[in-house]
This record gives sequence, structure tokens and C-alpha cells, in this order.
Amino acid sequence: MSQAVAPVMEGIWETIRQKLEYATFVPRPIPDIERADLRRRDGTPYTALKNPRGDRGAGLYMRLEPEDVALFELMDGQRAIQDILVEHLQRTGVFALDRLARLSAALSANGFFGEERPRVYERLRLRRAMRDPLTRMMMLIRRLIIWDIARWPNADGFVRTVYRAGGRLAFTKVGATVIIALCLAGIVAWITEIRAGRHALVTIDNSVVLGLIALLVLQVLSVSVHEAGHALAITHFGRRVRRLGFAMYYFFPCVYVDSTDMTMSTRRARIVVSLAGPIGGLTIGAICALVAAAEGGFVGGLAFKAASLFIFQFAFNMLPILELDGYFVLCDLLDAPFLRARAIAFARGIAVRKLRRRERWTASEMGLATYGALAIVTSLVMIVFSLGLWQSRVAAAAAELLRSGPAGLVAIALLVLVFIGPLLLALVARVIGWLRAFARASAERARRARMAALQERARVLARVPFLAGLNPPSLMAIASHLQEERTTAGTAVVTIGEPGDRFYLVRSGQLQVLNADDSVRATIGPGEGFGELALLDHRPRGATVRAIDDAELWSLDRGHFERWIKDRYEISARIRASTEERAALAALPFFKGLDPVELDRILPRLHTVRVPAGDAVVNEGDPGDRYYLIREGEAEVSIRGQATGRLGKGAGFGEIALLTGRPRTATVRAVTDLILAALGRREFIWLVKESGETMGQFRARTAHYVGAGLGEAVRGG
Repeated sequence: MSQAVAPVMEGIWETIRQKLEYATFVPRPIPDIERADLRRRDGTPYTALKNPRGDRGAGLYMRLEPEDVALFELMDGQRAIQDILVEHLQRTGVFALDRLARLSAALSANGFFGEERPRVYERLRLRRAMRDPLTRMMMLIRRLIIWDIARWPNADGFVRTVYRAGGRLAFTKVGATVIIALCLAGIVAWITEIRAGRHALVTIDNSVVLGLIALLVLQVLSVSVHEAGHALAITHFGRRVRRLGFAMYYFFPCVYVDSTDMTMSTRRARIVVSLAGPIGGLTIGAICALVAAAEGGFVGGLAFKAASLFIFQFAFNMLPILELDGYFVLCDLLDAPFLRARAIAFARGIAVRKLRRRERWTASEMGLATYGALAIVTSLVMIVFSLGLWQSRVAAAAAELLRSGPAGLVAIALLVLVFIGPLLLALVARVIGWLRAFARASAERARRARMAALQERARVLARVPFLAGLNPPSLMAIASHLQEERTTAGTAVVTIGEPGDRFYLVRSGQLQVLNADDSVRATIGPGEGFGELALLDHRPRGATVRAIDDAELWSLDRGHFERWIKDRYEISARIRASTEERAALAALPFFKGLDPVELDRILPRLHTVRVPAGDAVVNEGDPGDRYYLIREGEAEVSIRGQATGRLGKGAGFGEIALLTGRPRTATVRAVTDLILAALGRREFIWLVKESGETMGQFRARTAHYVGAGLGEAVRGG
């Protein structure tokens, strides 16, 4: 059993491997793909492809640019993807990996390689949408409006039969001439009947209800005639009616056709197909107008209603502003797909910005703005027109139905459900959409504000010496646990001797560090922190910190401090090393008397310098631009070639350079390999200013160092 299964499993894994290895995939287009090489209005070429097997025989279509066609023509069923890339590169000099990936994925998804991918994501999106009760209700009411009873993929045979039975005559020169003459005569007759006023437009025997029912039946008939015109035109140009359907439209039967197959035809043919529907309806309307002019009774009145409806439908469908036949004619004439959506988006956004900035307009931009503005105004006019029609006609019909008893109430309920329900639901959906969009925008603004606050905290944390080197996610994580605290002037944030329970970071304001006798040890400003040692070693507070003015602080409690800082060896070691370096720095005569906060400001600005044995660190006469502290090794000091002393680990030199900036008066040479910590004069002056002193005050405070001990030996260094 296992021996029989093994080859099968190997075959399955081999198939999966071939599918997943894109470079070795060999695209094999199906043999019966239909291709049409077409041109746009400006003469540039493009190609339309049709997979006749796709969508259950109705066909699937793709539009390719010349660059895509060059790649498609290399898909001969022999070349793998990698071979197609190489061949295309040799022919054109272009490495089209991204274009080939998109093309092969689109062809595969639409079944051009023999397998049409299941619409899994579309089904999942539909399922997700149907979870919304409002969506489910709208889908239910839509079924009452348009009930798709049956559809026939590729219903070309039936339409061709009708075309051969007489429909083709309409597309001959004689037939077209007769239709044009008939339409003109019918319009003249209809205008004459309107002026005569012999027929009522809405009522039948003074009944508004019967008149509206008759108009509804005629409306369904006009839709069917309209669609029939499209279908016959599609057949005339040798294309197929991709799908023919039979539906209930507002409880009345009608047919519809799918004209997607015209994608494979020219712009002129597409324009004729778009015009065929409205002209077909206008022809029937013209015939009805002539009947109404010849007969003044019931038949004439009904014919007048039909003529009015068909002529109105023709004018309505030919409006290029609405997404009806006139719009598609305009799109094909201009060769501008998605014109309405692009124009409305342009009018709402870019056009407004250009007006505000008083920028220059191109001709195409002016056209888009004009069309978009007309589309918006037309939509508003249609709303007003619909409301007026409701008030003048439908309200009268509703009053008549109310007087007719229970049957009238049922009819009103159906009218409201079918005609008013979708509008109300659309309005409710739009309001809900606005509310959701507002809520999402508010949530997004709040999220951005929180993120900005976290980023600000993380930037401040990154400047804390012992947190230097932490990656951004860790800094953001610590920032998320900081709590905001505000303190007023004169309030003690921490008190000497109390247990250390929080680490503090100053966001704004000034604080003083006080000794036990209330003498001022240091001043702490924005971006500086305090309290880490008390948390690290569980020590009591070593000083009191009091706000000089109103201050805003960020604090990190003990639990989060231990999680993010104490338990991370490199950070705790950095804190301890900083403490040791601070103590070593404070032991130097030049820095004696500086408080810990001032020393903490100096330490991050020291940078390491390595000097091999025998090399000079500074020479007599060099510019005095930095101070040095020996961390490892030994150096010799000489003045005018005479050795005056040696310096070892922990010693410093060059302080006069920091204080005065004078040239070096001594040479310091490495006896062994040296590791030095250097502090530049520019950084030193900044530190002095940050402490609140002037350079003169600092010189006066450190004057005791000059001429004392080590300073005497290296006074000029």
C-alpha cells in the first residue's frame, strides 16, 4: 500500500514545486484565444484578448498595452518565465520582471492558461458584507426591484435568429434613413399633441393610479426595446451577446443584454452599439406618437403616454452627464474611460486646490472640472426633480389608493417598499457611512496623536545616556509605559531619604537638586532624567528634587523599570559605568566641585581617541581645541623638548585649552598605547552655558586648579 502511495505523493509534491517556482513556470495559453489589435483616438495601439471559455462560456477579456503584447507573444508553451525574461531583454534591452509578473498573474486569473481561479476573495468579501444587517436588507429590497429570474451565457444564437428575421434591416442605409425620418415625424407629431392637449399624460379615466400603472408597464417595455437595440447592434458588428437575461423589473418582466464583447471591436462600433438602444426606443416612441395623432380615444391616449415615455427615455439616456448611453458615447468619442468618476474626483479635490492657489489650468483640466461640476449639479437637479414628481404625482396616487380600502393600503405598502425603500435605505446607508467615516477619522486622528506623543517620548528617551543604543521598538515600548505628571513651582517631586519608586524624565520646566541642608546641588532641565540609581540598587533617594517653576514630567514605575532596564544587563551596566566614570571625572581637580547632573552632561559628550605608543597627542603650538582624560596607558609631558612629567590612567590635560582656547604650550606623547576620552572646546562652552554660568564665572570657579598639582606640570597642555 505504501509503495503505491509513494509515487502519487511524489507527483503531488512535484506539481506543487512547479507551481511555486515562478521562474521555471511555463505559461501555456489556451489555443482558442481571440485577439483584436485596435487603436485609440490618438492612434496609439492596444490589444484586446478574449478567453471564450471563461465565466462558464460567456467569455473573459483583457486589454494589453504594446509592452504586454511583446511579452505575451513569447508565451509559446515552450519557454519558462526565466527564458521569456532573457529573450525579451535581448530583443528590447528592458528587464521586464514586474510587468511579466503582473501580466502572467492576470492571464492566469482569467483562465488564459486553462484554469480560471475560483473567486474565493470575492465570495469572502460578499460574506463579510452580508454580516451587515443594513446590507442584507438592501440586497433583499433590490431583489424586489430587479429579480434576476434567468440568464443565458453566450445567448448569441437567439439574437442572431432575431437579427436575420428582420433586425438587420435597421442597419442598412435604407433602413437607417427610414428610421431617422420616422423618428423626426414622430417627434413633430408628439409636440403637436402636447400643444393640442387632447391626451392626459398621467391619468387614465381621471385615475392617477391607473395612469401610473400604465406608465410602469410602458417603462418596462421601453427597457426591453432599449436592450434589444443594443443586442441587434452587437450582432451586426459580428460580436456575441455575452449574456442575455430575463428579469422582473418592479414586478414587470423585461430582458437585458451584456455588451462586454464589444471590447473586441473598434470605437466606432462601440459608439453605434451605445446609440442603438436609445434610437430603438425613440423609433417605437415615434410610432406611438403617430398613432396618438391619428386616434383620440383610449388607444390614442395610451399611445401618447408610450410616446412621451419613449421620447423622454431617449433624451434622458443621451445625457452625457449621467452614466447612461450618452455618457458611454462621449467616453468612446474622447477615448476617456472612467470620465465621470475622474471628473467628479478632480472637481472635488484638485480643482478646489488649484483655485485656492490660483494656479494655471490646462485644457484637459478645465474640461475635467467643467464636466465634474455639471455632473454634481445634474445629480442635485435629479434629486429635486424626483421630489417634485413625488409631490405632484405619486402623492395624488397614494391619496387615491387610501380611499380604495385595504387593497389600496397593501398597494401603498408595496409602492413604498419597492420605490421608496431603496432610497431611504440608501440615505440611511450614506448617513451611516458618514458616521463611520467620521468615527474612523476621529480614531485615526487620536491614533496619530498618540503615536506622535509616543515618538516624542521615544526621542527624549534616546537622549538619556544609559538608554543610548536601544532600538526604536524598545524605546517606543518604554515610552508607552511613561505616565504624565505635572507639578507646580515649589513642589518637591522626590525627597531625600524616601524609597525610590520611579524614574523621572523632564519634559518641560526647571527643577533643582537639593542637598539635605537645602543647598542647591544642580539644576535639571528638559530632556534630563533622575532617579535611576535609587531604582537600580534599591537605595533611598540621595537628594531632594524640587520644581523651580511649573513642570511636566514623565515617570516610569519600578515594575516597568525593572522589566525594561534593570533586567537588561547592558543598560544596568551602562548606568553603573556611568556612575563610575562620573566618580572618576569628579576626582579630577579640574572637575572638582561639579555636581552629578553637570558631570552627567559631560560624560555623553566625551569621545574615545586611540594613540599608539610614540605618537604625540598634542604638540606645542597646536590650537587648543580639546581636553583629554587618560583611560588606559601612560603619556609623557615635555616643554621645549624637556620632559617635565608623566601622566597615567585617570589623569587629564588640556584644561587651559577649554578655558582660554590658547595654543598648546606643552607636548604630550604616548609612552604606551593610549586610550583617551576627549572633550571639545565647542561642546564644553555649550555645557557651561547649559549650567547657567558664563565662561568667566566658570574660570573664576575653577581658578584654584591652575598652578595646583598636576596642572603645574601641564599648564599649557
